[in-house]
Amino acid sequence: MKARLFGDALGRIVRKRLRALLDDAEGALRRGRDAELHALRIEVKRLRYTLECAIPLAHDEALVALDFLALLQERLGDLADADTFARTYAELSSHLAPGDERAAGIATLIAAAARERARALDAARALWRGDDATYPERLAASVSATLASLSANDAP
Repeated sequence: MKARLFGDALGRIVRKRLRALLDDAEGALRRGRDAELHALRIEVKRLRYTLECAIPLAHDEALVALDFLALLQERLGDLADADTFARTYAELSSHLAPGDERAAGIATLIAAAARERARALDAARALWRGDDATYPERLAASVSATLASLSANDAP
Protein backbone atom coordinates (compact mmCIF):
# COMPACT_ATOMS: atom_id res chain seq x y z
CA MET A 1 0.00 0.00 0.00
CA LYS A 2 2.81 2.43 0.87
CA ALA A 3 4.51 1.70 -2.45
CA ARG A 4 1.26 2.51 -4.27
CA LEU A 5 0.88 5.83 -2.40
CA PHE A 6 4.51 6.64 -3.07
CA GLY A 7 4.17 5.77 -6.76
CA ASP A 8 0.99 7.86 -7.09
CA ALA A 9 2.56 10.88 -5.42
CA LEU A 10 5.75 10.51 -7.43
CA GLY A 11 3.75 10.22 -10.64
CA ARG A 12 1.84 13.43 -9.94
CA ILE A 13 5.03 15.36 -9.21
CA VAL A 14 6.84 13.95 -12.25
CA ARG A 15 3.94 14.74 -14.61
CA LYS A 16 3.73 18.30 -13.27
CA ARG A 17 7.48 18.87 -13.70
CA LEU A 18 7.54 17.27 -17.14
CA ARG A 19 4.65 19.49 -18.31
CA ALA A 20 6.47 22.59 -17.04
CA LEU A 21 9.67 21.59 -18.80
CA LEU A 22 7.91 20.79 -22.08
CA ASP A 23 5.92 24.05 -21.90
CA ASP A 24 8.97 26.23 -21.24
CA ALA A 25 11.80 24.65 -23.19
CA GLU A 26 10.96 25.51 -26.81
CA GLY A 27 10.56 29.23 -26.12
CA ALA A 28 13.59 29.41 -23.85
CA LEU A 29 15.79 27.70 -26.43
CA ARG A 30 14.39 29.81 -29.27
CA ARG A 31 14.94 33.11 -27.43
CA GLY A 32 18.27 32.09 -25.91
CA ARG A 33 18.01 34.44 -22.92
CA ASP A 34 20.31 33.70 -19.99
CA ALA A 35 17.62 33.87 -17.30
CA GLU A 36 15.19 31.62 -19.18
CA LEU A 37 17.88 29.07 -19.98
CA HIS A 38 18.99 29.06 -16.35
CA ALA A 39 15.39 28.49 -15.23
CA LEU A 40 15.07 25.68 -17.78
CA ARG A 41 18.22 24.05 -16.45
CA ILE A 42 16.74 24.13 -12.95
CA GLU A 43 13.50 22.56 -14.26
CA VAL A 44 15.54 19.76 -15.84
CA LYS A 45 17.42 19.21 -12.58
CA ARG A 46 14.21 19.10 -10.55
CA LEU A 47 12.64 16.56 -12.87
CA ARG A 48 15.82 14.52 -12.97
CA TYR A 49 16.22 14.45 -9.19
CA THR A 50 12.55 13.59 -8.72
CA LEU A 51 12.82 10.72 -11.22
CA GLU A 52 15.81 9.36 -9.30
CA CYS A 53 13.28 8.42 -6.61
CA ALA A 54 11.74 5.99 -9.11
CA ILE A 55 14.89 3.92 -9.55
CA PRO A 56 14.05 1.38 -6.82
CA LEU A 57 10.62 0.69 -8.36
CA ALA A 58 11.21 1.29 -12.06
CA HIS A 59 14.92 0.77 -12.48
CA ASP A 60 15.49 0.28 -16.22
CA GLU A 61 12.79 2.68 -17.37
CA ALA A 62 13.90 5.36 -14.91
CA LEU A 63 17.51 5.06 -16.05
CA VAL A 64 16.51 5.69 -19.67
CA ALA A 65 14.56 8.83 -18.70
CA LEU A 66 17.43 9.97 -16.48
CA ASP A 67 19.87 9.59 -19.38
CA PHE A 68 17.67 11.81 -21.55
CA LEU A 69 17.51 14.44 -18.83
CA ALA A 70 21.25 14.26 -18.14
CA LEU A 71 21.95 14.98 -21.80
CA LEU A 72 19.84 18.16 -21.80
CA GLN A 73 21.19 19.20 -18.40
CA GLU A 74 24.74 18.84 -19.76
CA ARG A 75 23.98 21.03 -22.80
CA LEU A 76 22.37 23.67 -20.60
CA GLY A 77 25.29 23.43 -18.19
CA ASP A 78 27.71 24.22 -21.03
CA LEU A 79 25.64 27.32 -21.73
CA ALA A 80 25.63 28.35 -18.08
CA ASP A 81 29.40 27.92 -17.88
CA ALA A 82 29.96 30.10 -20.94
CA ASP A 83 27.65 32.78 -19.52
CA THR A 84 29.46 32.70 -16.19
CA PHE A 85 32.86 32.98 -17.84
CA ALA A 86 31.70 35.93 -19.94
CA ARG A 87 30.29 37.77 -16.90
CA THR A 88 33.45 37.08 -14.89
CA TYR A 89 35.72 38.31 -17.67
CA ALA A 90 33.59 41.42 -18.19
CA GLU A 91 33.76 42.15 -14.46
CA LEU A 92 37.54 41.77 -14.51
CA SER A 93 37.78 44.00 -17.54
CA SER A 94 35.72 46.72 -15.85
CA HIS A 95 38.40 47.07 -13.17
CA LEU A 96 41.25 47.69 -15.59
CA ALA A 97 42.60 51.17 -16.16
CA PRO A 98 42.35 52.54 -19.71
CA GLY A 99 45.23 51.23 -21.79
CA ASP A 100 45.97 48.30 -19.46
CA GLU A 101 47.77 45.69 -21.52
CA ARG A 102 45.72 42.89 -19.94
CA ALA A 103 42.54 44.21 -21.60
CA ALA A 104 43.36 42.57 -24.92
CA GLY A 105 43.75 39.16 -23.27
CA ILE A 106 40.50 39.54 -21.39
CA ALA A 107 38.73 40.65 -24.58
CA THR A 108 39.99 37.46 -26.23
CA LEU A 109 38.54 35.42 -23.35
CA ILE A 110 35.19 37.23 -23.62
CA ALA A 111 35.07 36.50 -27.35
CA ALA A 112 35.92 32.83 -26.72
CA ALA A 113 33.14 32.60 -24.11
CA ALA A 114 30.69 34.13 -26.61
CA ARG A 115 31.68 31.56 -29.24
CA GLU A 116 31.31 28.73 -26.71
CA ARG A 117 27.90 30.06 -25.70
CA ALA A 118 26.75 30.14 -29.33
CA ARG A 119 28.06 26.60 -29.86
CA ALA A 120 26.38 25.33 -26.69
CA LEU A 121 23.07 27.01 -27.56
CA ASP A 122 23.17 25.50 -31.05
CA ALA A 123 23.85 22.07 -29.50
CA ALA A 124 20.93 22.41 -27.07
CA ARG A 125 18.62 23.53 -29.87
CA ALA A 126 19.76 20.66 -32.10
CA LEU A 127 19.15 18.17 -29.31
CA TRP A 128 15.68 19.56 -28.64
CA ARG A 129 14.59 19.56 -32.28
CA GLY A 130 16.34 16.37 -33.40
CA ASP A 131 16.35 14.86 -36.86
CA ASP A 132 13.67 12.18 -36.70
CA ALA A 133 11.84 11.67 -33.40
CA THR A 134 12.31 14.84 -31.44
CA TYR A 135 13.89 14.95 -28.03
CA PRO A 136 10.70 16.16 -26.29
CA GLU A 137 8.78 13.16 -27.65
CA ARG A 138 11.48 10.70 -26.64
CA LEU A 139 11.78 12.29 -23.21
CA ALA A 140 8.02 12.19 -22.66
CA ALA A 141 7.89 8.55 -23.80
CA SER A 142 10.70 7.54 -21.46
CA VAL A 143 9.05 9.31 -18.53
CA SER A 144 5.71 7.68 -19.41
CA ALA A 145 7.40 4.27 -19.45
CA THR A 146 8.85 5.00 -16.02
CA LEU A 147 5.43 5.96 -14.66
CA ALA A 148 3.82 2.90 -16.24
CA SER A 149 6.45 0.72 -14.61
CA LEU A 150 5.68 2.35 -11.27
CA SER A 151 2.01 1.47 -11.73
CA ALA A 152 2.86 -2.09 -12.73
CA ASN A 153 4.99 -2.48 -9.63
CA ASP A 154 2.09 -1.23 -7.49
CA ALA A 155 -0.23 -3.99 -8.69
CA PRO A 156 -1.34 -6.34 -5.91
